[in-house]
Amino acid sequence: MQTEADMAIGRAPQAAPAQARTVPVLEAEIRQLHARNTELEREKADLEAFVAMAAHELLAPLVMIDARAATIADSIGEELHADSRRDLDALRRGADRTRLLVETLLRHACSRGRPLQRRPIDLNLVLRECLTLLTPEIHSRGAEVQVAELPELCGEETLISALFTNLLSNALKYGPRTRGTILVDATLQSAGWRFSVQSQGPTIPVADRERIFEPYHRGRGERRAHGAGLGLTICRQIVERHGGQIGISTANDGDNCFSFTLPA
Repeated sequence: MQTEADMAIGRAPQAAPAQARTVPVLEAEIRQLHARNTELEREKADLEAFVAMAAHELLAPLVMIDARAATIADSIGEELHADSRRDLDALRRGADRTRLLVETLLRHACSRGRPLQRRPIDLNLVLRECLTLLTPEIHSRGAEVQVAELPELCGEETLISALFTNLLSNALKYGPRTRGTILVDATLQSAGWRFSVQSQGPTIPVADRERIFEPYHRGRGERRAHGAGLGLTICRQIVERHGGQIGISTANDGDNCFSFTLPA
């Protein structure tokens, strides 16, 4: 504020402090941050509620499948042909494994703050189980899955299994209708292991390569792909919880290549 002395000697009025001029701007930015935080919390709650509902809907038929298969095994198991008994056992193992995956993903969605249950994992065994679960879809499409020798690393096995299962399932959904090829590989780098799942199919545009990891986003080819658009979102959460990163690029032959890193 200009004093009488300043006016008497012709001094110019003093400018207001810079901080005072920026207070309204800072207050507006804070309001925007609060609004965005509220929106993110609402999206998180919606996602967790959806996963809980999906898990509940999936668990009921899995329990029924296992129960019916157990009844058949107990009543006429001895009368079945050896191949039929093996198929029945595989059905029960698949239902039990899928139930475990659903329950673990539900816990992961609702309790992401808990520590990971890390232990050594043989990824070759993990991939073998994933392919067993996906065998019907692989056969129906006449697809070929080529898996390189994979390493052993520490992590939460059920989450890592869900990661590979989702990526392979995604490759099958959006790949060729028949006779597609999926390549799974691993390379040791200075920061850890880099894994890749390369598949054929329509090339994912660069503009979509980040959005496909967002909840409920559906990629091209969605007219013939089932699901709610949560698979890749879950993949990113699993990778990031293990301290890695995930992304997508285009291979030299034009195939889509999902790659992610995990600590060695």
